[in-house]
Amino acid sequence: MSEKATQHFIEVYEETCAALPGAGGWLARRREAAIGSFREAGLPHRRMEEWKYTDLRRTFEKASFGPAPVHEGAVVLPERRSASAFATIDRHVLVFVNGRYRDDLSRAGHLPKGVELHVLDDVLHEQWAKDLVERRFDDARQAENIVDLNTALMSDGACLRIRKGVKLDKPLHLLFVAQDAGASHTRNLVLLENEAEATIFETHIGEVASFVDVVTDIVIGDGARLNHVKLQDEAPDAVHLATMRARLAAEAKLSSFTLTLGCGVSRGQSFVLFSGEGAEASIDGAYALRNRQHADQFCVIDHAVPACTSHTLFKGVLDGESEGVFQGKVIVRPHAQKSDGRQMTHALLLSRDAAMNAKPELEIYADDVQCAHGSTVGELSKEAVFYLRSRGIPEAGARRLLVLAFLEEALDLAPHNQAKDALKLLVSEWFGEAAP
Repeated sequence: MSEKATQHFIEVYEETCAALPGAGGWLARRREAAIGSFREAGLPHRRMEEWKYTDLRRTFEKASFGPAPVHEGAVVLPERRSASAFATIDRHVLVFVNGRYRDDLSRAGHLPKGVELHVLDDVLHEQWAKDLVERRFDDARQAENIVDLNTALMSDGACLRIRKGVKLDKPLHLLFVAQDAGASHTRNLVLLENEAEATIFETHIGEVASFVDVVTDIVIGDGARLNHVKLQDEAPDAVHLATMRARLAAEAKLSSFTLTLGCGVSRGQSFVLFSGEGAEASIDGAYALRNRQHADQFCVIDHAVPACTSHTLFKGVLDGESEGVFQGKVIVRPHAQKSDGRQMTHALLLSRDAAMNAKPELEIYADDVQCAHGSTVGELSKEAVFYLRSRGIPEAGARRLLVLAFLEEALDLAPHNQAKDALKLLVSEWFGEAAP
């Protein structure tokens, strides 16, 4: 068992820790504890059940990423529609280049009273930020080594706090650009107090060999609501690891949607804990992969209290030699009666060399519940293609229509109408490029 990749990140920490935010304070001590835990556990690998389809040790032995440099000059966005997918939507924008905030490129505008928007270094003295960074989930143990790596090396991030009863006036767009080759480690913190509301867009783009490591910690108070739309479209030789950890109080609602188009190897992890009755969470997404892309979606939803509802749906199309993964678990704790948890994944293979691995699970310790899970993997219907061709539609166009119809059920779950339309256009253009 090689530890070369793990040791590389430990050496990066030793070389850069003195210059990272929070040096000399509580975060410095937390970083030391995190790198110690990471040193002991190492990078996840195939012999770990939760990582059996995505071996990070092998990934980072093939491609070693040093720290991405601080980029202070002009930024050239990729010439792809994903770079400007949300451009026509009125929104606040925070731009991060190589994982670091760029004030000159950002446009936050006038924020409503009660909305606090900062970067990581500015909130480290506040207790709420400390609580989110130090928090651990009992049932996110399989992610802790990745979170520990992020905690040790995080250099920046967006921090949003919305006071009780306040609504963010328009979406907040977090735009992450990989401009130069290397690794970036970002930590986003989101706290919505009781009855607060917000919509967050998150875009990751780049055309260089990069390692994007992002952890987003979320706390949603009583009756508060958070909508989240994420778009990932990075370079074929990029690695993307994203972990979202969310805690929902009574009657809170979380709607999160992810569209994955680009990246060589990606893994998105979502951990949702219901801490108050009547909460709702939807963790959904779609993906379109080609060539040798690998995308892994991992989701754990913990019904720790009664009368909560969760919904998870991921749909994807795979072309070339691409590989998709979905691993999900719904946990219903003892006494968490009236829980409703549903988890489903569907994949469409456009090539005989493409592959899909699906492993949805239910872990139920209560009897008065409604839970379901399932998965399907299939090919395009030859009969449906023939039907469309018989009506004068070329084969490529027929295949494109069927693929878009297949993905539309998932895309319709994006919790913002204008963003939903933008994502549908991206998927349409993706298939147009990939069609035979």
